[in-house]
Amino acid sequence: MKLVVDVMSCEDTINSILHFQTDDSSLYWRETLFQVYPSLDKSKGLDAVWDARKEYLCEQLRLLYLQVENDLTVKAKIFNQYWLEKKDEVTEVFSKVFQIDCENILDDMTAQISLNPICPRDIHCHFFTVFYRYGKEQFLMTAIHEMVHFVWFLIWHKHFKDSVSHYDAPHLEWLLSEMVIDTFVHHSDIGIFFDSSRIEKPAYRYFYDMKVKGEPILAMLEEFYLSATSITDFMEKAIQYCRENEECIRKQVL
Repeated sequence: MKLVVDVMSCEDTINSILHFQTDDSSLYWRETLFQVYPSLDKSKGLDAVWDARKEYLCEQLRLLYLQVENDLTVKAKIFNQYWLEKKDEVTEVFSKVFQIDCENILDDMTAQISLNPICPRDIHCHFFTVFYRYGKEQFLMTAIHEMVHFVWFLIWHKHFKDSVSHYDAPHLEWLLSEMVIDTFVHHSDIGIFFDSSRIEKPAYRYFYDMKVKGEPILAMLEEFYLSATSITDFMEKAIQYCRENEECIRKQVL
């Protein structure tokens, strides 16, 4: 498992943020930017028509990027060093939890430091972003979160031999992979990398209110995980449950 951290360019940063600000994006995602950057004018950046919003946000984000550009480079050095310090421990834990030898997998992981507080990823390229205001512990928690997805889908694809296009939103396989972040953080040794700032709710917030037939969905995944005979047994039980209850689940996705 290898990871290299560098700095996202200004234009790529802007595009990354704008991806979550389009009319197709829910307020759940769009409002985060204005909570993190209260100096942004919500009437111009959130409430106006798209073309006006885009022009305003591009201008403001370029200014913000220039203000912190030197800090981004410093953070990249700090995060790279911290990963090297933690790499062996992370690899050992992942090997135990996922029941495979993780020493020689995922040698192509990259992360870029960005102004985007949402931290999107590319599951196929083993790439993710890190919010520039994070400290090294928050960086590691973000990295662990993404690595769970990467290893999960390596095992998943080998087992199910399905279409990798389903590993992205809005497919059910993607949605399940987001839910099981909570399962692994709370019910495996992966949780040792999470501190009080994220251990309570390490997955998307709306999962913690999601219920199927009155039962919290994360509690059901916990039962499947703790009773599973293997990781793939857990995967099979979890995806079957999600498929049987897909309509109910999707009604609760924000």
